[in-house]
Amino acid sequence: MFDESMLRLLDYDRRRYWLVNGWSIRFRVAEVEASESRPDGIKYAFTLHDVDGTRLLGFDNAHGIPRAQRYDHRHRFRRVKEPVAYDFRSADQLICDFFAAVEQACERENIAFEFETEEVELEMDEDDNDTQVTD
Repeated sequence: MFDESMLRLLDYDRRRYWLVNGWSIRFRVAEVEASESRPDGIKYAFTLHDVDGTRLLGFDNAHGIPRAQRYDHRHRFRRVKEPVAYDFRSADQLICDFFAAVEQACERENIAFEFETEEVELEMDEDDNDTQVTD
């Protein structure tokens, strides 16, 4: 059974937010069987994308990184091919750390860390209808 913060994390699945400069923030979260690499029973990918869909940064546990027991890691801003370990402490901390990284990326590029709208867009899964969501 998940605690309240893990349930909150699961609620982020398929959310997409747009920043005023056209960048998008995407979340994928799923419950999985707990394992040595995913002891919390969650698989996640939080990503920031450029206007053309190119991934700019991310936090995920989709795959392992060298010399790491856990799969949790992050892809640094504009260096996504060089993952580094991420110390997963809690679901709430993960969300805060990700948004802090997005805010830092915006500051680095002199872009306002401002959302286009307060509304949440939910991306469709492949099973939702015949339209596929692609990266």
